[in-house]
Amino acid sequence: MAGFGFISRFAAKILAFDNTELPEQQFALIQDMLAGQSNEIRGKNAVELLSSLKKKHLVNSITIRRLNNGLVFSSSGNGFDEGEKASDVLNFANRIFDGTDFFSMRTKKEWIMLFPWENSLFIIKANSSVSPVELRAIAKEIEKTLKRKKIA
Repeated sequence: MAGFGFISRFAAKILAFDNTELPEQQFALIQDMLAGQSNEIRGKNAVELLSSLKKKHLVNSITIRRLNNGLVFSSSGNGFDEGEKASDVLNFANRIFDGTDFFSMRTKKEWIMLFPWENSLFIIKANSSVSPVELRAIAKEIEKTLKRKKIA
């Protein structure tokens, strides 16, 4: 039994090794890279504008579907089909989970976040999950920019 105690103490020391520090050097590198980039939002139409915002927020695509008239804005070419499917998924989630305000799913390639906000459905695709707070900030900025540019 004495050998078992030694092995368990030894294993506890090995397994208790915790190296979960934040990678400060990597954060500093990303912050330096982002600080040097221009975040000026340019675009004459919705596709150019959303492509600019997609680069600013480091996401793969942004699609907006207006729920009242079905109008779709997309940074990619398949906005109508994507908006229709996302609306169906969100309606299903609302029926099952009683009033879902944010829906996130992971595919093999990326995360897909569905976020209804002010009579619109935002479909954000990204390599990593985006929090509801970040989605709300993205939605507010997009709506403000679309109104300022008199696109929507």
